[in-house]
Amino acid sequence: MTNKTFLRQVSLFSGLSDKDLRELESVVRERSFRKNEVIFHAQEPGNALFVIKRGRVKISMDDKSGREIILRVFEGGDFFGEMSLLDGEPRSATVSSLEPCQALILYREPFLEFVARRPQVVMKMLTTLSRRLRKADEKISRLAFADAYEKVASVLMEIVEERKIPLHIGTEIPISLTRKELAEMVGLSRETLTRVIADFQRAGVVRIEGHHIAIIDPQKLRREATRSFSV
Repeated sequence: MTNKTFLRQVSLFSGLSDKDLRELESVVRERSFRKNEVIFHAQEPGNALFVIKRGRVKISMDDKSGREIILRVFEGGDFFGEMSLLDGEPRSATVSSLEPCQALILYREPFLEFVARRPQVVMKMLTTLSRRLRKADEKISRLAFADAYEKVASVLMEIVEERKIPLHIGTEIPISLTRKELAEMVGLSRETLTRVIADFQRAGVVRIEGHHIAIIDPQKLRREATRSFSV
């Protein structure tokens, strides 16, 4: 697949003309990353936007005790690094590859020149940024106020929503994260995560099938995810 064909499938650039895509293709740079390679650290200077062409990356921060908290996991077609690209400030989080990755890199100056003539790209970027900030606020509230069961249920619901999986009885969520990575995403120890999922399975909320979690009772899972925030 050419970079032009790939960029056409990225939500940020959908709707651009062939001429625009050719121009965009001419300024991107492609780079590969090994598994577990740090793409950039929090607080580093940021001057580029990354679009994942293949593979998965994790967006993470360390808490006060030095424990890693995974904020998001991005895969092919997702982009990251837009905050520093727009405001020129240091990176707000660390990004590392979960598996071998390929990414297209758009450096700040040529990208800003490109979008200056295409405001629809900026609007899509701001919409995505707003959505991500809203998700970050929800995650902060969850970490502060929710118990272990709400945290696990919320992350499972988040995966369903982000992957646009129809939620019904028997919905299967393919979990490509290890238990350790999923625990870091939830903000729990691996042992606590395992116990909570086992309790959900005994309660008939989910069923574990290899690397998949089948949702048996979607309504109960949704209620569990929002219990502390219901009025």
